[in-house]
Amino acid sequence: MPSDPYAVLRALLRAEAVRNAPKPEPRTEPDAQLPDGPPPQTPPKEQGGD
Repeated sequence: MPSDPYAVLRALLRAEAVRNAPKPEPRTEPDAQLPDGPPPQTPPKEQGGD
């Protein structure tokens, strides 16, 4: 089965580039700073006495 040797080399180079690509850093920010999350809950204020 004939195949283009340059196509094979390009595929190998692409695979090697993907394998050696730097991995993205996982985001470890607090939930309160994330823009998608709900606003942080605040406890109800105590009302004054008599």
